[in-house]
Amino acid sequence: MFPIPTVMTAQEVLDKALRRAAKTSGKGLTKVERARRAAVSKVHTLGDTIDATLKKYVEAVPSLERLPDFQRELVEVLVGVGNLKHDLGAIDWCRDQVQRVCRRSAREGGRAPGTTDAVRIRKAAYGRVSSIVRQIAPNLESLAAMRHKLIRVPDIDPAMPTIVVAGYPNVGKSQFVRAVSTGKPKVAAYPFTTQGINVGHFERKYQKYLVVDTPGLLDRPMEERNPIERQAIVALRHLADVIVFVFDPSETCGFPMGLQERLLAEVREAFPNILILEVENKEDIVRTKSDRLKVTALTGEGCAQIVDAALAVITSRAPADAPPQEAG
Repeated sequence: MFPIPTVMTAQEVLDKALRRAAKTSGKGLTKVERARRAAVSKVHTLGDTIDATLKKYVEAVPSLERLPDFQRELVEVLVGVGNLKHDLGAIDWCRDQVQRVCRRSAREGGRAPGTTDAVRIRKAAYGRVSSIVRQIAPNLESLAAMRHKLIRVPDIDPAMPTIVVAGYPNVGKSQFVRAVSTGKPKVAAYPFTTQGINVGHFERKYQKYLVVDTPGLLDRPMEERNPIERQAIVALRHLADVIVFVFDPSETCGFPMGLQERLLAEVREAFPNILILEVENKEDIVRTKSDRLKVTALTGEGCAQIVDAALAVITSRAPADAPPQEAG
C-alpha cells in the first residue's frame, strides 16, 4: 500500500549527492571557462540528486485525503496522519529550498570572473545545501521509522466481501485464518503474536472473499487499548461483513471464559449491525455442550463449516449444516 523505499539519513543523502557531484567536470577552451562550467555542473548535480532522492519518499505516499476510510484510520492508528503529513511537508520544503539555492548558485558560477570565484561559489552552495538538508534530519529519521509500519498496511478493496476474525489473544485466530485462506499469519503458542492485520483470501464460485486476522483484543476501554489492539477495532469497523469471534474454552490462552464472554458482549455492543458467528476453538482439548460452532483450527477440522456459515451470512443463504447464530 505504501511502497516507500528505504529512507536514507540526512548525511547519507548528502554523501550520495556529493559523490555524484564530484564526478562531474566542465569543458572549455580556457581555465576560467572550465572552472565556471564545473561549478555549474557540480551544483546542478548536487541539487538534482537530492531532489530525486527526496522526491521518491514523497511520491511513494498516496494522497491521504483520497485513501479509503479503512486505510486512513489505520494510518492514523499506526503513525498519525498529522505526523506523516508534517514529515512529508518538511521533506518537500527541503527539496524546494535546495533547488532554489542550486539554481541561484549555478547562475552565479556561470558568471564567475575567475577560477577562484567559481570554486568559492560552488563551496558556498555546498555549505548552504548541507545546512538545509541537515534541518530535516529528524523528519527523515521519523519517516524511516514510519516506513516499517506503513509498508505493512494492506491494500484492501472495501467492496470485497470480508470475514473478520476477532477474539482474545492466543485463542487460535491466526490458525483459523491459515486453515481457510491463502493468508499465512505467523502462528505461535504465546499471546500477541499478531502485531498487525493479516489478510488472506479464498474463492467460491468465482467470487473472491477476504478473511482478515486481527490482533488480539482485551476487555478494556478504547482509550486504554494500545495501537496493536486498535488496529483490530479499525478492521472490525470498516471491513467486516461478518465477524467470526473465536473462543478458547480450554482457557489455555491464559484468559478465562468469563473475560472472553465480556469481550464478545463489548464487540456486539460496538458493532450491532454486524452478525457475529461464535466459534469455540481447541475442540481437541475441550468440547463443551454449548450451541456454538466447534473447530480445531490447528488441524483445520470444522473450519470449512465456519466458512460456509459466514458465507451464508454474506450471501443471505442459510447453510445446510450450521446452526443459526444470533445477529446480536
